[in-house]
Amino acid sequence: MAIKATDLFKLVSLSYPSATDDGYFVQENRISEADNTYYQRICFVNHRGGTIAYGFDQKHDRHPLLSPDQQWLAFLSQASDKTTQVFLQAVNGGTAKQFSAEKEGVSYFDWQADSQALFIQTTVGAKPKKTDKQWPQPVTVSRVPYKLNGVGLLPEHVAYELRVQRLRQKTSRLVMGREHEFEVGAISPDGQTLAFTAERLPDDPNDFSQATYLLNLADQQVTMVNDQLPQAALSPEAFSADGKQLLLVGSDNHLPNVSQSHLWHYDLATKTLQDVADDIDFDIPGHVNGDFQQDLSEKVADFATADYYLTIGFDHGKTSLYAGGPDEQLTPLIGGRRHVTDYALTPDHHGVVFTESTMTVPSRLSYFDLATEEEHVIYDPNRRVTRDMGLVTPQTFNFQRDGFEIEGWYFPPQQATASHPAILYVHGGPAVGYGYTFFHEMQFLAAQGYGVICPNPRGGLGYGEAFTAAVIKHYGQGDYEDCMASVDEALKLDTTIDPDRLYVAGGSYGGFMTNWIVTHTHRFKAAVTQRSIANWLSMYGTSDIGYFFTPWELEGKWTGDLSDVKSLWDFSPLAHIDFAQTPTLVMHSENDQRCPIGQGEEFYIGLKLHGVDTKFMRFPNATHELSRSGLPNLRLARLAALVDWFKTHSATEESHQA
Repeated sequence: MAIKATDLFKLVSLSYPSATDDGYFVQENRISEADNTYYQRICFVNHRGGTIAYGFDQKHDRHPLLSPDQQWLAFLSQASDKTTQVFLQAVNGGTAKQFSAEKEGVSYFDWQADSQALFIQTTVGAKPKKTDKQWPQPVTVSRVPYKLNGVGLLPEHVAYELRVQRLRQKTSRLVMGREHEFEVGAISPDGQTLAFTAERLPDDPNDFSQATYLLNLADQQVTMVNDQLPQAALSPEAFSADGKQLLLVGSDNHLPNVSQSHLWHYDLATKTLQDVADDIDFDIPGHVNGDFQQDLSEKVADFATADYYLTIGFDHGKTSLYAGGPDEQLTPLIGGRRHVTDYALTPDHHGVVFTESTMTVPSRLSYFDLATEEEHVIYDPNRRVTRDMGLVTPQTFNFQRDGFEIEGWYFPPQQATASHPAILYVHGGPAVGYGYTFFHEMQFLAAQGYGVICPNPRGGLGYGEAFTAAVIKHYGQGDYEDCMASVDEALKLDTTIDPDRLYVAGGSYGGFMTNWIVTHTHRFKAAVTQRSIANWLSMYGTSDIGYFFTPWELEGKWTGDLSDVKSLWDFSPLAHIDFAQTPTLVMHSENDQRCPIGQGEEFYIGLKLHGVDTKFMRFPNATHELSRSGLPNLRLARLAALVDWFKTHSATEESHQA
């Protein structure tokens, strides 16, 4: 029995784990085929693996957070007016009740140290006004950036507020209001100091620094933590138990979009800030490419003791939980070939409860004992479903090119045959990486009879900062050769691959690379390019990140413009369209603000006018995140079209070898 596209509806991802003396809370993330949407519910898992449903409606219940005294569970859910509010439920059971009543909803919350109040973040003035469709009104923007993928136009002239509400009160009171967006990251154990992050110069579109600030609740004084590193982008993660130390995560920004994100330590008494990961060469937390995990807490670091801390890191495809201290290098604590997706310390700090994924395990809840370093699985909601799916275990390949180690994974077809096709699938980013996590699409393609080649070409994460920097100012050069060499490695690894039935696909940066490949080689029988970049000149001013991402990647500069037209055009696949012959399906989301649909339109028209076999598939009500969190019916339509395109262009046509 093979995995199907619709098996997405049977599988569950887990996030937001936490522990009590009696068991564990965890959030279950499900996809509803009937409602064509995503739902979340909260479960309590006892020590024997049994589950009890908590929450308000078991559909919109998310981000569970235990009170420090372990008596209350706070979480977000949907109120009757459709706003997102904080709800409360007693840990020992009972009915969940709405707690907050913020007019425009709640974006963040956390407990006060005494468990008697909650800090709440809300935005005032961001809710769009109802407009008459017959009499629409113009919208004026005055800021840069002014839009964001998945959001659309960013609100202007709004107030961002942090409020506090006590358990016995029905309304909140203002703690801090700011003109620009901010995010609370940590609260001191005594409840007197809040650490939050915000853009340091929010009115300067060419400044990309991000400061961490401390707010003293007693006198309302605000101080910057990274004042000695004003160009850095740092976010607070956790205070130590004595409130004298703070962990932060971020980059010193010494290189545009390349500087590794590290773990930082701040001493509140001496006001010293230290990079405690300066002796490692991997990214914290990093980003593994996948399509299954949903709504993770994005928790990165925490104190286990005053001189022993934990952090997520990404190295050679592995997303591990690392441990270290002031005089101890970060080393893997919960490592191996897997993806630690979320975690939390137990209340006594003797153990870690965490969610994890592997290439054949979609998601499960596990426990790690810090004293014995033993671990065991607590809850696997997918075990019975996946045992009949015939999931394949990919093979790893490694080779050297130009002084770099190139690593990749090869998914063999689920059913062995004497000869079969294979797909080169290039990831996005480029500063992400394939790795040891469950990837539904790759398993589905393997079940359809394809070998799937997933390389990590230069420019990605997991192999050192120099590896990530190697693509800067060199798009379509060494990275292209890495991809071509990865196909050669796969052909050595699996001699049953038919070299005359090779296909290529990719999205975002992988879409750029797909466009680049079909305009530079005839090696592939067909291609599917998704949410791609075709023209860096038009990308510059239409993408939500175009005005800074373009100079970062193509010039290695913090800022740039369109004065170097020749260079930007030479880097554009569209400039080389006259070489294209490969049948290419162009897929693009209509609400993609990251790589706007004009990129797909330009490439499609270019292919069409050059006589290339092509079709253009547009996805309404979809953003750049279509393949990961788009409307479920559109995700299925996308997978079906991709397979259909490759099947249509199979061995019946002559292969063109470059």
